[in-house]
Amino acid sequence: MLEKFFGVFLKKQFSSIESSTLDLQKNLISYPALEIIRKLKKSGWDAFIVGGAVRDLLMKVKPKDFDIVTNASPHEIKSIFRRSRIIGRRFRIVHVYIANETIEVSTFRKSNVSNSLDSYGRILRDNAFGSIEDDVKRRDLTINSLYYDPVSERILDYHNGISDLKRREIVVIGKTKERLIEDPLRIVRIIRIAAKLDLTIPLKLKKVMRRAGSLLENIPKARLSDDLLKLFVSGKSLQGFKYILELDLDKHIFPNLALFLPEKKRGVANLKKDGFIYTALKNLDVTVCNNESISLSFIFAVLFWEKISRLKMSYVEQGISEYISMQKATSEILQDINQNFYFQRKHITGVRELCLLQSRFNKFLGKSPFSLIRHARFRSALKLLELRVKLNEVKIETVVWWDKFYNCPDSEKIQMVNSMRGKTGQRRSYKKRRRKKLSTI
Repeated sequence: MLEKFFGVFLKKQFSSIESSTLDLQKNLISYPALEIIRKLKKSGWDAFIVGGAVRDLLMKVKPKDFDIVTNASPHEIKSIFRRSRIIGRRFRIVHVYIANETIEVSTFRKSNVSNSLDSYGRILRDNAFGSIEDDVKRRDLTINSLYYDPVSERILDYHNGISDLKRREIVVIGKTKERLIEDPLRIVRIIRIAAKLDLTIPLKLKKVMRRAGSLLENIPKARLSDDLLKLFVSGKSLQGFKYILELDLDKHIFPNLALFLPEKKRGVANLKKDGFIYTALKNLDVTVCNNESISLSFIFAVLFWEKISRLKMSYVEQGISEYISMQKATSEILQDINQNFYFQRKHITGVRELCLLQSRFNKFLGKSPFSLIRHARFRSALKLLELRVKLNEVKIETVVWWDKFYNCPDSEKIQMVNSMRGKTGQRRSYKKRRRKKLSTI
């Protein structure tokens, strides 16, 4: 059956390559993905792992997820797998659940029809099913147009994607401008892939991406936020952020906020290596590469801190207390950002808490230090405090004191608090007790 299938494409429309000659890391493929393909082929359908997963396997990078394509329709896929569900409006796909994994299985699609575009040219609906030839024409990048059959262990390459991968270059399939208009999120995706795999974005492509940046303001906030978060937790957030600033995309991702003006003034090509954002993203990448847990709230707090801090200081100069100023500044900035960017409520709460905790690092006496280190977000708040040294907002000695206070025994904590009374000149505040009035007879 496979030979008959390949015989249809003998007119050099694609290359059929044995995966063993490319040193593809088959051991990195998840069992559920292999099981789904075997079951589809056993039922008489064609099935392939496609896109980013194949690309990553060739680059010896473990894919985070596996997308499978087949010539079976969504309802035919669902009839084969008992634990499955058809989802999506714009794209009708099937989620197949095996063990603890969810694998996306989609049907080969034809090119989009004109009446399913919005006024900007963006695809709204894309459920016209077709053949593998139709499906490959819809792929965005050559390195994402690789179809891998793990049963026959062959890769179908329709656009010389393997060659581009060896040259480590991003190449868009078809007319670049049209492909970015169809789905503007491809702009962020190109940046994420280039940063993740250390690929080159050609100068010509960069120019088109810059001109098409305004289209990012017209896509659903949830889609943009999801892809941007993937970039920040990829382990290559620093390189991705450089691309965003270089292509002037930040004003479209966070419009009307002017969040990263200090970075742009220093020059995008060489972000100040000891600067606030540079250090934060570099530390974040190290954390991801070490497989340590990260806080998305912390990432957002870092990105928005300088804007929040400047607004807070303007309120302090008006005579408002530091804590209330921080409350007002955090609420205003988050409200502005939330109009153009999708946040889960827990992330908004997390950013607010991390910012408000900063004002508590100035209190060294009484019960305050002990209650602060017991706070669930203390470690993240301390990391933000340490980064603020780069902005000359706090002294490194303050960070060292809190780190030592957090890690030392309780007996030493009491001594540290007592010794700070003389150094800071702070006095423990006592609440005045009300005298009870003598009742008159």
